[in-house]
Amino acid sequence: MFTNHIKIAFRYLRNHKSFTAVNILGLTLGFFCFFLLNAYVLKETSFDLGQEQVFRLLQKTMDENGTVREMALSPPKVGAESKRLFEEIENQTQILHIGRANFGNDPATMHHQEVAVLDDNFLKVFDFPLVEGTKDDLIDRPNGIILTESIKELYFGQQQALGKILKTSFGEYPVAGVLEDFPENSHLENAAFFSHQMASEVFSWFDEFMSSNWSNNQLITYFKVLPGTDLDVLGKKITALTRENYPVDKMFNNTFWVQPVQDIHLYENEVESEINKGKGNGLYVRLFFWVSILILLVACFNYAGLLNIAFIDRAKEIGLRQIVGAGKLHLLWQFLSESLLLISISMVLAYSFLWVLQPLVQNWFSTTLDLTVVPLDGILLMLASGLFLSVLSVVYPFWLIIRSGVSSSIKNTISISSKLPFRRFMLTFQFIAVVTFVTASFVFNRQMDFLENKELGFKKEGLATVDINSGILRGQFEAIKSEFLRIPEVSSVTVSSRVPGEWKYIPMVKAKRNGQSMADAKDMLFLGADKDFLKTFNINLLAGSNFSGTPSDSSKVLINDAAALTLGLENPVGQFIEIPFVNYGGSNENLEKPFQAQVVGVVKDFQIEDFRTSIKPLVIGNWNNPLHSIDYYTLQIETADWSKTALTLKEVNDSFDPQTPIELNILNDKFARFLKQDREHFKLLNFFSVIVVFLACMGLFAMSGFVAKSRTREIGIRKVLGSSVAQLLYLLSKDFVKLTLIGLVIATPITWYLLKRWLSDFAYHIDFQWWMIALAGLVSLALTLLTVSFQSTKAATINPAKSLRSE
Repeated sequence: MFTNHIKIAFRYLRNHKSFTAVNILGLTLGFFCFFLLNAYVLKETSFDLGQEQVFRLLQKTMDENGTVREMALSPPKVGAESKRLFEEIENQTQILHIGRANFGNDPATMHHQEVAVLDDNFLKVFDFPLVEGTKDDLIDRPNGIILTESIKELYFGQQQALGKILKTSFGEYPVAGVLEDFPENSHLENAAFFSHQMASEVFSWFDEFMSSNWSNNQLITYFKVLPGTDLDVLGKKITALTRENYPVDKMFNNTFWVQPVQDIHLYENEVESEINKGKGNGLYVRLFFWVSILILLVACFNYAGLLNIAFIDRAKEIGLRQIVGAGKLHLLWQFLSESLLLISISMVLAYSFLWVLQPLVQNWFSTTLDLTVVPLDGILLMLASGLFLSVLSVVYPFWLIIRSGVSSSIKNTISISSKLPFRRFMLTFQFIAVVTFVTASFVFNRQMDFLENKELGFKKEGLATVDINSGILRGQFEAIKSEFLRIPEVSSVTVSSRVPGEWKYIPMVKAKRNGQSMADAKDMLFLGADKDFLKTFNINLLAGSNFSGTPSDSSKVLINDAAALTLGLENPVGQFIEIPFVNYGGSNENLEKPFQAQVVGVVKDFQIEDFRTSIKPLVIGNWNNPLHSIDYYTLQIETADWSKTALTLKEVNDSFDPQTPIELNILNDKFARFLKQDREHFKLLNFFSVIVVFLACMGLFAMSGFVAKSRTREIGIRKVLGSSVAQLLYLLSKDFVKLTLIGLVIATPITWYLLKRWLSDFAYHIDFQWWMIALAGLVSLALTLLTVSFQSTKAATINPAKSLRSE
């Protein structure tokens, strides 16, 4: 019986090519978007799966001014003593980030690598395999380097590295083990790792720091916790333990808590000094999940609408089958078979397109999506949605036709109300989706344009930075600057500790006016620079003077407008400020002697961080300040051949320090990374908006045809009685216009809330105004009238004699 149903279904679909093509197109688009977006959502929510009992230690700190910071760093004794005292902690491991160092036995393959210190417990807490060596090897060779596989290949190729010597900035050490690269869906980043014993040999302060420090936040701590542990209680116990052992001369206002590592990737709060490779955005993940649901629903509703029309056309066929003995259940199974076949074909096509377009898809999302494997829950969801859609699209219209009786079916005089609640609901839902998507695309477009054209307070075009990665490049900076300036394409060079668009941590200081108490000290960013900084970056000096280029500049600072306002300085030039604390990414560190500095100039505010962050108060010390040494050369370059200019810059670098490879970055590219994720998601949203509008128009076209067909006899009578084509167009279109307006009314608060929330994530954004939604409503109304008018005109111009022939 089932085989017979399938054969008949194939025959019907083959004989009705237009109907089949339109339905398959709509469903394939819907399933394609649904599969694609759910693959992305699945990827983003799969980070660190398999590490269910591993937790990261976080802390919130509050300073004297009430400033709250959330950080991933903690003192070394907190993790070690928590493991010793609290039985619910099965094990603990800590990672100490050292910075970057040069690695390589051959100058041609020398690279800068991130360096961190691992303890012996790392592989007891995390389940990562070793590709070279064993856990016992790490114990037997404690004074060695642990590499991840891709980093090992940079220096040893495909050869085995275990036990071989690797030269570093700190000396020559053996490779103690090679870890398999951390999975792409891990928050951990590949790096070169030192063992504790090696760190003890390289850094004189290491042993004392690790064995006694309760207050200096420098390590990222992970716990492996026993199942069933009350995490809130554990956090309180760790907080109490730290408070008991905290130095009495320091204020303790910290709260510790533990976070599952699976939550790190999409954690929405800003966490200082965390390891979070490719940090995700939970808002976009939720957005694309609901976008996938909306697109699938729109496609399904369209299919149901098109099938309604098909059933009206097939009413006579159903009546004849009943006359020759076909039972209702037999007929129902026949139509369900046709529907399931069409849905199955669409699903297979959608997944096939997804697999074929995999390289393009990876480029869209800038990540690797595993499209070759469909998880069990995904298969069950597809089967359930296919079955539900088949029942939804077949049972209801089939029941309407059967209810009308065989006589009405034979005469093709099925009476179906044009005001069916389900039909109205489907159309209203589609109008809501169209208004929401069109508004979102418009607002996203304007916000991206606003940010890309935003005044930064300096000129970033033509700026390139060269990292200072050795003492030679730092100590001879004046001579190196002179050599850079000899290059014809270079018009200006400056040195600084940090640069706008910074990709490293920018030190924070506490600054106050002379005579103020510590409670009045304010948080400010700090960077050191020479006298050419303002010229190279084209930053406006609003008051006072620039650095003079003399040794006395060491006690002089420039501040930005925001700093002058924060410090309450109406006439800041010539006044003195005091900096007693500095924070390099962990805890506030007391300076041996507070930095007393005179403000010699005020500069215009300029963007130095992400666009989601407002411009902060900034103190610019001279390059020879006591807080932070220089870390970059920045060059103003005008060239038509960047590759040639880069080679010339490399020659200058190598002439001073051939052992340290040049690290060149274009500042424009660094700023572009701030918007990279948003720009990619914006392009995707545009694509899916077009899909939604296209599917909605298909559904509207189907529904307007359904209504016109169900009112054919009424239209004929009205024409005989003298109604004009315009009056008939109004008659057939008014319900659709009403539903469009209802959809606009419902979509307005939803769209307003979602987009206001998205815009609030940016420190600088456009004003979201009512006319943006109104414009989307006009687009929706225009599409409605254009689509409906085609079917309405077709119905209104039919000869009344033809439409009334059956009477």
